Amino acid sequence: MNQLLPPALSSNPLFGLVLTLTCYGISRMLYLRTGQPLLNPIFVSLLIILGVLQFLGIPVEHYMAGGSIISAFLPVTVMILALPLYKQLPVLVKYRWAVLGGAGAGVLTSLVSVTVLAKLLGLSPDLIRALIPKSITTPLGVEMAGFLEASRSLTVISIVATGIIGVLVYPLVFRLFRISHPAARGLALGTASHAVGTSKALELGHQEGAMSSLAIIVTGLVTLGMTPLVILLLGIIL
Repeated sequence: MNQLLPPALSSNPLFGLVLTLTCYGISRMLYLRTGQPLLNPIFVSLLIILGVLQFLGIPVEHYMAGGSIISAFLPVTVMILALPLYKQLPVLVKYRWAVLGGAGAGVLTSLVSVTVLAKLLGLSPDLIRALIPKSITTPLGVEMAGFLEASRSLTVISIVATGIIGVLVYPLVFRLFRISHPAARGLALGTASHAVGTSKALELGHQEGAMSSLAIIVTGLVTLGMTPLVILLLGIIL
């Protein structure tokens, strides 16, 4: 396929950077106007970027010259998560056992279910590794994918898909298990659906949003803390 843009332009780092920010801005505006979980900004912007690259015939390597600049800031965003954790410290102290127990149970369930089901379905070891961090927020998930030597792109896709699915099924789960306490609702959404779930929790109420944002951080830290154990278990299972 012929490339419609001059290689000197498409390989310029500014091209990938501007394309990424523009697509994300459009996707976020679309999500805020519609409120549809399926229109998650990360997922939609990914589709738009892929469509643009395909239409213009631009190699992914050219795009990554600028797109990788944004990826370089992911470790910084991980450190920024310490700020909301500090702000929610009183809530963490008040519900410490519920938060730690809920996050721990969520992490354990996610790790075991992904590994066992993927193995039963005959998925490749590389794909299993990429699915392991699916239930934590993107910056932490990308970092964990690096530790597991997994595809970061596949990990991001699995994280977005997990968040969207969680937001779609939460009303049924809450009714089925009669989950009505605001703290429990927020903790469940944040643990299972990270940032996408937290955006929905904020719509449900202030306490739900606070607990969900707290759950994102605790779940991520617990998951990262279990990385050595996960690597050991994967080595045995795979």
